[in-house]
This record gives sequence, C-alpha cells and structure tokens, in this order.
Amino acid sequence: MLSIDRAVEDSDAALHALFEANRLLRDAGEKIASAAGQTHARRMVLQEAGDGATVPDIARVLGLQRQGVQRIADELVADGLGRYVDNPRHKRSKLFVVTDLGDAALEEIRRQHVTWLHELLANAPDIDWSSLCGQLGYLVATLRRTQA
Repeated sequence: MLSIDRAVEDSDAALHALFEANRLLRDAGEKIASAAGQTHARRMVLQEAGDGATVPDIARVLGLQRQGVQRIADELVADGLGRYVDNPRHKRSKLFVVTDLGDAALEEIRRQHVTWLHELLANAPDIDWSSLCGQLGYLVATLRRTQA
C-alpha cells in the first residue's frame, strides 16, 4: 500500500482548495460581468484588447484557443462593443479594439468588481493578501518550470 506523508496530503488539500476557489471566482466573474450584460469570457477579451490587439495575441495571453476568442470578438463587434482596424504590423491580422460602448461596459464591470472586492475584504479580514499573492506567484512559477 502506498504511504502518503503529511506534506503530500497538505499539498493535495491546498490544490483542491485552489480548484474550488477558482470555480467560485469564475462564478463571481460571471455575476459581475452580467451586471453589464456581458459574460466573463467577453469581459476577458474586451479587457485584454486594451488599445488594440490581434485575436491570436489575446488568445495567447488568456491561454485560450484562437477560434474561441475569434468567435467572441466577432460577437463583440456585432454588438458594437469592439471593432476591427488595420494592423500596421501585419496585413492580414487585424487589430481588435474596444469601442466607446465596450469601454462603458468595462467601466460598469470595474465598478461591480470594486464593490465585490470591498465585500470580500470585509468578509475575510484576516487574510494576508500580499503574502497570499506572493505564495501563489511562487506556485505559478514552479508549475511553469516543472511543466516546461
């Protein structure tokens, strides 16, 4: 029978807690985005576009499939929240840029996000957010190193 030591049990429990936290954070993201009539995925694409980015660049940064991001970007364009413009660095790969309507949606999402953060902070006053951020950053770096 395989023996599991305490460190393995603790790390496994912590990773399962992270998975559950991720699920709950995604649910919160959906709720926040819905206040502006958007989905979490649409918000991510709008936010990542910044002052203009190609769909492949957005997909790469978000870790998503290009085809999925293309579909979302096309929907955002159809809804007037984004548009495609010529890319001075590439003839065929247009830049996706956020319109004023898209900026307004992002601003509403930001307002909802800040309200949610204040509520979270009030309900979890003992969390050392700086330490947590550092530890999660270390975990991410370790995972990237070990999966390369």
